[in-house]
Amino acid sequence: MFDTSSSEALALRATASGFDAVRGKLPVAGDPHRSPGSVTVARRHSELGTLIARGR
Repeated sequence: MFDTSSSEALALRATASGFDAVRGKLPVAGDPHRSPGSVTVARRHSELGTLIARGR
């Protein structure tokens, strides 16, 4: 079992919430109504990269 402080737990939850928010913006495979352009995809990748960099 891990001994995680309250502040670490809150930070992990915030990071997870950020991933959930970005995931909600990604298109669903096979959904013709949410076909993003390349600029949108690049922005989502950038958002994910920022979340990953903060988590380190």
